[in-house]
Amino acid sequence: MTLPRSGFKRRLLLFLAVVGPGIITAVADNDAGGVATYTVAASLYGMASQYLIIPVTVLLALSQELGARVSIITGKGLGSLIRERYGLRLAAVVFGLYFIVNQGVILQNVSGLKAALQLTIFPWRPLLIATCVALTFLVIRLSYRRLQQIFLVMILFYLTYVVSAFLANPNWAEALRESLVFPRQVNIANVGYWFSLIAVLGTTITAWGQFFVSSYIVDKGLHTRQLREARWEIYFGAIVTNVLSWLMALAVTYTLFVNRIPVADAGAAALAIRPFAGPAAGALFATGLFGASLLGLSIVPLATSYVFSELFGYERTLNASFKKGKPFYVFFVLQIALGLVMALFPQINLFNLTLYADYLNGAMLPVIFYFLIKFSEDRELVGDKHLPGRFSRAFVRLATAGISLAVIITFIGKLR
Repeated sequence: MTLPRSGFKRRLLLFLAVVGPGIITAVADNDAGGVATYTVAASLYGMASQYLIIPVTVLLALSQELGARVSIITGKGLGSLIRERYGLRLAAVVFGLYFIVNQGVILQNVSGLKAALQLTIFPWRPLLIATCVALTFLVIRLSYRRLQQIFLVMILFYLTYVVSAFLANPNWAEALRESLVFPRQVNIANVGYWFSLIAVLGTTITAWGQFFVSSYIVDKGLHTRQLREARWEIYFGAIVTNVLSWLMALAVTYTLFVNRIPVADAGAAALAIRPFAGPAAGALFATGLFGASLLGLSIVPLATSYVFSELFGYERTLNASFKKGKPFYVFFVLQIALGLVMALFPQINLFNLTLYADYLNGAMLPVIFYFLIKFSEDRELVGDKHLPGRFSRAFVRLATAGISLAVIITFIGKLR
């Protein structure tokens, strides 16, 4: 296809050519674990749980743009660069921490799928097994391009939260004041409140997302001439995902928080909001949970498989056959199988640990940001032409210091 020489149509076609990595990664951050964290936090603290949404949106956009920039220029994922620059031993330690955190997120997503299926009239166990088997089959059999199309369609499930938010009849002025100006309805000196903010941060800007966006971009085969369009696609994804998370919190705040009904997971929230916003809102919330679980259960294990393959030098592309990319695909299947086995036990509710799992995700971000800063500012690696701007460097550095301090303070506070 020949592109027009100039004009809006040319810019639109260039943008559509790079669509995928940024928006899929950003929206998948709002997976089942994310939905659960936003839900639990909003039921406890209302719209104050979204108080850092603007700086978090900026940080999500800038940090993923740094990773994408480095990967487009070098043609290598973040895992490969850590191994090459810092050695296999340190890379293995980082991967070990990464795997533990990611497996917790995978368990959250299987649990989210389980919770969504339990809200139907059908037996949830065979449906859960069949869904996981079908998901793994599609990832193994389909090409990168086909899978990306499916991932983009999955994002449409999140529109249910938009409708749920409006059905909750929110106080828009109050919601904007609590989340964007200053929270008046909570005690901001409460350690639990800041613990929840770090958990919200950890599910919005995930450790796996930072690795996945770089590996996925390499798999897509983007070039330096597409840097500008890739940057705007990532910025667009960051805005979309945080608008969705704000609307999730809105739906919960004006049904559960205002009536002082805390919940432990998103499945319980889908049932609890029905008396206040109607059965349609509850059904939509449950549908959104199903879609979020599917997307998260696809993306998060892929993120771990990418890094595993980069670390040990295996084939790591969705365009490879199962035989050629066997370690990559087998590791993907094993992660889902482990989560599925645990979720089949009815007494296990992994959502009860959701804030703790996402808190660990937030606590790991300073480590990931350190590598992003080092690689993106390495003139030998990216060249003088592609160094990040002063604002990006300063903002990510400041965020790294702030998150580290908040993690230390809240961790000490939780021990007391």
